[in-house]
Formats: sequence, structure tokens, C-alpha cells
Amino acid sequence: MKKRLIVSFVILTFLSILCACRNKSANNTIKDNRCPALVEKAEYFNAQNANGIKEGPMGMKMSVEYVDSVYRIIQIIDENIMPNERIKMFYGNMKQNMITGISSSLGSERRVFQQMVDYHVIFEHVVKSMNTGDVIVRNTLTPDEIAEALEKQLTPLDELKINVTTQKSTLPRRMEVGYTMNDISCTGEVVNIEIIVDESMKDFSEATNFKAWSSLDQAVTLADQTTGLTFWSIAAQVPAEFEFHFLGSKGKNDLYIRFSKEEVVQYNKVMDRIKNKQVSGSKI
Repeated sequence: MKKRLIVSFVILTFLSILCACRNKSANNTIKDNRCPALVEKAEYFNAQNANGIKEGPMGMKMSVEYVDSVYRIIQIIDENIMPNERIKMFYGNMKQNMITGISSSLGSERRVFQQMVDYHVIFEHVVKSMNTGDVIVRNTLTPDEIAEALEKQLTPLDELKINVTTQKSTLPRRMEVGYTMNDISCTGEVVNIEIIVDESMKDFSEATNFKAWSSLDQAVTLADQTTGLTFWSIAAQVPAEFEFHFLGSKGKNDLYIRFSKEEVVQYNKVMDRIKNKQVSGSKI
């Protein structure tokens, strides 16, 4: 849950940086060779956040800088909350996520990426330690790599598989007490998720009783506790099916909960409303 909060914060902030704009006066001119639109976006971000720092969940912070030819988004993470090795594991493949975001971008967001190419901008995502200030992870895209990503046409299934790989890199991940998301895979247009029930802490019957809930309640709860609601939206674009496999830790009990493509599309509309409420009601 903590990691999904961090990822949601990063994505929302990243998009807000790219799409942010303010009205410029006729006298406001740029006197350097940097991309004017990116200069404006960095300045706007810094003006909207005290000391140019945006506060995120669990004490995480984010800042933006545009120096010479490098446009850099910096995350600062407390290693007491997320250990160094976990940070490297979680953000080590962020470059692929950046490429995916560029390939699937639309409208004004896509035009910003094109301007990065036109002005030969290097795009960086950096994760620093709040404790030492050291750089833990650095993901860099050159102008040529940005251009290549813009030319690449991703299908919804391509995007889903990339997100499955990202999710898999964070596993195993504890959900609530007694439940652990152990594995995720994508076979064809079916997302398979394996959940281990620790039977020293939970009676497996609790998982069985879960099937008595309405299908919608099951879907929202499982999405929130495993991949997050945004992942479900990606799956709905395919559309894909979901299969959740509960396994008892003693090796004797198991349970399957499935959602058809039609259910995934239908329930995603409800999840979109939930996400919109979470965003509008949050401080970020």
C-alpha cells in the first residue's frame, strides 16, 4: 500500500509538471537557449510549492530543476521508511516506465516531449536519500531515446504487460495482516495474481467468506489491496480478465476469484470515480 501511494504521487506530480501552465505576460521573455515551455513549467512548479519542494506520502519529497540541457525530476526518500536496496529494486526499471509514458502520451503532454527532442533536452528521474543526500537511482533518457519512444506505438496490451513487469519487481508485497501478494503474470489477455494467506495468522475461511461479497466489492477491494486502481484502468483498455488465486500457507487450501472482461470494464468506471475523489480530496 505504501509503495502504491508513492507511485501514485510520482505519476500525478509528473503529469502535473508536464501539463502545468501559467499565463505569461508579453514582457516575460526567456534569455537563454533552453526550451521556453520547460523553463516555464519548472518555474511554475517551484512557485507553487514552498522552497520548490512538493510534499508526498510518508515524508517523501519531490523537486524539479532544469539546468543547462538536463530536465530533472528528483525524489527524496527516507531510507528509514524504504530501505536502500528496496529503493533500487523498485525504481531501477523506472526508465521503462518513462518510455512507456512517452509512447502513450497524448495532446499537450506529448507536445512537451516533442519539445524535449527539439531542444536536445536530457530527461532524468533521480532518487536521492533523505538521510545522506546521495543519489540512489538515476534513470536518464537522451533526446534520441525520447524521439524513439514518441515513434513507438504501444498497444494497450503492451502497456499492460510493462505494468505487470513493474508490479512483479515489487513482490512479494504484504497487503493487510495475513495476506501477501506473491506473484503476478499476464498470459494472453488474462492477469493472474497469486495471494498467499498466512494460516498462522488468518483462518483460510476468511478468504472463502470473501466470495460472499458482491462482485463489485470484491473487485474494488482486491484492486486496491494488490495492484492499485490505476492498474485496473490499464487492464480495462485492453480489455483483460483478472484471476486471483488465494493459496493457504499450509498448502492445502486454495480459492479462485475471476473477473471477466465485461466486469473489468464495468467496474473500472466505479474505480475511476473513486480515484477522482481520492485525488480531489488529497493534499497532493
